[in-house]
Amino acid sequence: MRARLPVLVPVGLAVAWLLLLVATGWGTASWERGYDLAVYRHGAADLLAGRDVYLRVTDRGHYFVYPPLAAALFTPLLLLPATAAVWVWDALLVAVTVLAGTRLLRLLGARGWGVGLGVAAVLVSDPFAEAFVLGQVSPLVVLGLVAGCAVAGRRGAALAALAAAVKVTPALVLVAVANPAARRRFVAPTVVVGGVVTLLGALAAPASWRSYFTDLLWDSARVAAPGTPTNNSLAGAFAHAGLAAGPSSALAAVLAVPVVVLTVLVARGVAWSEAADRLRFGLLVSLVTCLVSPVTWSHHALAAPLAAVLLLARPRAAGARGGAVLVTAALVPWLLPVLQWGAALQAGGGPGAVAGVLLAETRPLALLLLVLLLARPPRRGAVAGVGRLSGASRRPPSP
Repeated sequence: MRARLPVLVPVGLAVAWLLLLVATGWGTASWERGYDLAVYRHGAADLLAGRDVYLRVTDRGHYFVYPPLAAALFTPLLLLPATAAVWVWDALLVAVTVLAGTRLLRLLGARGWGVGLGVAAVLVSDPFAEAFVLGQVSPLVVLGLVAGCAVAGRRGAALAALAAAVKVTPALVLVAVANPAARRRFVAPTVVVGGVVTLLGALAAPASWRSYFTDLLWDSARVAAPGTPTNNSLAGAFAHAGLAAGPSSALAAVLAVPVVVLTVLVARGVAWSEAADRLRFGLLVSLVTCLVSPVTWSHHALAAPLAAVLLLARPRAAGARGGAVLVTAALVPWLLPVLQWGAALQAGGGPGAVAGVLLAETRPLALLLLVLLLARPPRRGAVAGVGRLSGASRRPPSP
């Protein structure tokens, strides 16, 4: 028991902090308790009733925006009353995040208090706190993608495929096709599993499936404007700086091209036989997804605090040679509600509005900094000796 205290104590305090946020509402005024989980439940109920899952509009003007498969996966939530469903879902989020975070930190060599403090930092981060209050699925999507890359093989491919099937943007992981060693052992099973489960969504709700993939997926009117205060994407960065929605989106699209090209180049150079290097790639993909998506809410960006914590745990193995100072600078904006503070300052006008804009820019800049740190390959030999997660990693690299 004493050996577990370095993990149990920080994690327990982090969970207590999350419960305090729920009880007091401090810093979460714009987060309605269980709001997103209620949207999932409505989508599941509409699916079972044979209705189009994309027609229902919430009191705040939002829709169910995931593929029909997600609505099918959320149907078990209907077995519980709404309040109980939120607590069960939140317990699941905490359990999965703690287990995955612990394993990934230990993969990079962290032990004892390093593991406990790292996992606790992820739990108290703004992305996880927002997901916890809202009852969001995003942490599971992020962890599925990142852990899927680290595990690799068929199991890892299944995790990554499910993440992409529930929320389409993680499909960017398929740039791993640029890596010869990953094509057969990871990309091919990811495509197969992703295709099968996506078609299952078509069987569950054929009309909704057609409308989603032929129309709604490309309909930007169903998402918020780039200038929304809690948008962390490239488009949000330009909008926070004062550009209108059109130019912000256009500039973001232009800048997204070199960012995606960089991701392809990193994918090509990943030592696919090494779990730590695959983990670096998975984190990079998740962060790039946040940047190039039109709207990235805080809960979409759990990979940011996770990446920073993992880089601090073993910077050389993870590819960050910029030093702990740069990584810490990229972590701090995710531990504080800087976007809420920025919105409050901007609402007050005057000199504080400039400070509000600068605070809002810290999140996209932190994402870019983490991308650059992860894109730099680890020094030769830095990855060797790091723990492995799958049998696939024991095979010699392909020529």
